[in-house]
Amino acid sequence: MDGTRSKARRNGPAELSQDAVTHGSGEAEQSLLGLSGHAAYASTRRVFRIIDQVSRAGERLTVKCLAKDLGISVSTCYHLIGILIDEGYIEKLPHRAGYRLGPTIGVLFEHSRKSGSDAAIEPVLHDLARIADRPAYFAVLTETADVLVTHVHTPPECLPVGVPQGFCGPSHALAFGKVLVAAGGSANINHYIEHHDLHAFTSRTITDPARLEAHLKEVRTRGYATDFEEFAKNLYCVAVPVNDENGTIAGAIGLATAASSPADDLKRFIRLARRAAQQASLRLRGASRGRMLDGLSY
Repeated sequence: MDGTRSKARRNGPAELSQDAVTHGSGEAEQSLLGLSGHAAYASTRRVFRIIDQVSRAGERLTVKCLAKDLGISVSTCYHLIGILIDEGYIEKLPHRAGYRLGPTIGVLFEHSRKSGSDAAIEPVLHDLARIADRPAYFAVLTETADVLVTHVHTPPECLPVGVPQGFCGPSHALAFGKVLVAAGGSANINHYIEHHDLHAFTSRTITDPARLEAHLKEVRTRGYATDFEEFAKNLYCVAVPVNDENGTIAGAIGLATAASSPADDLKRFIRLARRAAQQASLRLRGASRGRMLDGLSY
């Protein structure tokens, strides 16, 4: 950035009166209202909706169905899809109908992962995996309340245990999902149970609504969740919620190991995960930049 821009950014707000700020805000709102009926505005919204549709059901997507959903002609839909393909946002599936997200989406994702939250989480996961000698995870909830694994650190010479990065699965059967649903309180717990199929993945999966409600309330009280062969045989996971700078739940941090691990190891992993979540929360608030888990080698 050149000196002129930098100076303008430093001095600009200080030179504006409150009236000017208020007036400018009003003009911006009027401008947005005017744009909402503009043809270019509608086309831009359709482009984003196409990307969203491809991300959800691209393999089954046809231009005819997409055009109908968007309320546009097939030729216009082809035109918008062509632009997205040229820019790398989506790709045509080879040898069959349908589309998938393109490489540009991956580039944007990588840029987003280098944000402040990513810089706060990754060092904590690295140290947690090293000290526990087990894969360490960070996960969030999707808009549909499924759990999405966004980060995985596996220590050297440690056999992969658990699910891969990018995995999206049912919250009621996974420690990460349970602790995140529970963190939202009773209303969130009830909403999840009412709107999700409590499918059994193993004989240990909690599928009874009343039992799951009681379990999630217990998870919220104790501050961590576990799943013991509830999603897959011989898989044990522990997860603890992480708070961001605003005190809201940013995600959950935890560990995965074999269910055959000794009981003392499982208790140790709970302690490690809780301390790691505390450190991650502190870093998200900008309060800690030192070594992550000093003293947690027990």
